[in-house]
Amino acid sequence: GGGTASISDLTFNLVKAIVGVGVLSLPSGIVAFGNAPSAVIPAVILVVIMGTISAIGFSLIAQVCAKTGAQTYREAWALSVSPKTSWIPTVCALGKTFLACLSYSMVLADSLRAFVPIESRTAMLWSVTAVVLLPLCWKKDLKSLVPFSILGVLGMIYTTLAMAFRYFHGSYQSGSPLLKAVPDALKPTFGSDGWQAVFRPQSIVFVSMLSTAYMCHFNSPKFYRELKDNTIARFNKLVAYGFG
Repeated sequence: GGGTASISDLTFNLVKAIVGVGVLSLPSGIVAFGNAPSAVIPAVILVVIMGTISAIGFSLIAQVCAKTGAQTYREAWALSVSPKTSWIPTVCALGKTFLACLSYSMVLADSLRAFVPIESRTAMLWSVTAVVLLPLCWKKDLKSLVPFSILGVLGMIYTTLAMAFRYFHGSYQSGSPLLKAVPDALKPTFGSDGWQAVFRPQSIVFVSMLSTAYMCHFNSPKFYRELKDNTIARFNKLVAYGFG
């Protein structure tokens, strides 16, 4: 049973759903509780923990759909919790996706202004939303989004490689031309708050950011429904590949 999309097709969609524009803000979450290099250690551990919890939740929603026959996130809630409160996940998913689309529009608009001769940021914002994002939102199935997901994943890989190159090239070192070009208010500062700082209340900021970064669970029923031969075992394999 199920749809026509393979595990590999949906893996790209799931990775792109998780690794969105919000990944660029995660370093600020680390800075919220630590300012020494060793603060990265507990941050990585938290990433793994939150990713594992989110993967389990993503799989459990699909299992609810398999047992109840639900086709959507709202229907899964209605059949497993209560029809009277099924509006809650709908409103939450609507708000989350609206803010996600808004953030994508803002990032794309600011990035494209360097290449497109449109001076007004507002005009660019509306143009990107109407020409780029809206047609993608109108796509009926996940399989048709695979090429765009691959493009997005390649973009994130390129960004990672570019940052790694700059790091090993010394572009982030004190006194480098790149660092001098950064406004004083945005320049990084280093101190002695290392891995122990994760036990401070400020680390909750990073945990909250991670919970949002992995938030794609409202799409779990759609992934399950469109997966070819959609057994729970195959779906869990997709979840392992995507979240892993």
